Amino acid sequence: MTPQLGIFDWVEASGRASAEIYEHKMELASLADRAGFHGFFIAEHHGTPLSIDGSPGALLSAIFQRTRHLRAGALTFCLPWYHPYRFYSEVCMLDQMSHGRLELGVGRGVSPIESRIFGLTGIEQSRERYRQTLDTFFAACSSGTMKLPEIEAELHVKPYQRPYPPLWFPSSNRESIEFTARHGYHTAFIGKHADCKPLFERYRELWQEHRNDPGRHNAHVAAPFLAKTQHLVIAETDAEAKKLGEQAYSAWAAHIHHLTRKLGRPDVFRTTPYDEDSAQRLIAGAPRTVLEKLQEMLRQTGANYLLCIFSFGDLSPEQAMRSLELFASEVKSGLEK
Repeated sequence: MTPQLGIFDWVEASGRASAEIYEHKMELASLADRAGFHGFFIAEHHGTPLSIDGSPGALLSAIFQRTRHLRAGALTFCLPWYHPYRFYSEVCMLDQMSHGRLELGVGRGVSPIESRIFGLTGIEQSRERYRQTLDTFFAACSSGTMKLPEIEAELHVKPYQRPYPPLWFPSSNRESIEFTARHGYHTAFIGKHADCKPLFERYRELWQEHRNDPGRHNAHVAAPFLAKTQHLVIAETDAEAKKLGEQAYSAWAAHIHHLTRKLGRPDVFRTTPYDEDSAQRLIAGAPRTVLEKLQEMLRQTGANYLLCIFSFGDLSPEQAMRSLELFASEVKSGLEK
């Protein structure tokens, strides 16, 4: 089975000027577009060096201007942090301006620490706001107005893709898999390789069982993507790639645990570059080495979508671009056989 290919990027603070970081992400997306990748996905986080992408829509708009075929989206838009009308309007504008290339990742937001920035003080409050914003969005897509507490607002724009762009929802456990499968969401799994395959198998069982149910959120999508993220560094030699990758991985790991460690809390999950129980492992090497390890990873996880992470930690833009170039020229064709 040939996997679909995409790129995921946290848009991390890396010690470089913010303008340089944003420009690098747009250049990365442009190269991915020319190389025939399916999608480019960015995170949304606040108050942490893990991401300086506090407004995914702004960066996505720029990416769409730099590309012609590449699909793109946030993975995810954290819905409790958005006003329903603003979220609806932003999604419609992005989808229209890209001529239907938006992929719509939605979620509650994994960090309660970040949610406090937006006045949310508990998980239940966040869940309620998430459901409210998503339900309001669904209703608005088939209506001429949006009913809000103080006004019934007119709507003069709809998504380019009908009824709305393809939906993504990240998964990390059986509960989230049950939800995504029943509604047919594309999903990206966060966790150990060993946990991935049984959950994806469960997803496929549930999706087949419920694919014709009425009221499914992603019923307009014919077949779901089951994605696994993968940190990748590719260089001319295994030794060079390993050295670059391990240093960058260490910087990324410090970023992803920044807020919890700042508050003296335990890490949410294990992050080591090569251990089997790591939630995010590293593959680093020359093209042939990387191809062999990716083929094994896809076999172990059962993923049909590979979300490559080329730019992370303190890896330089030049090194990240070189990894993508080598992937496109020497690895991609091997995965397509």
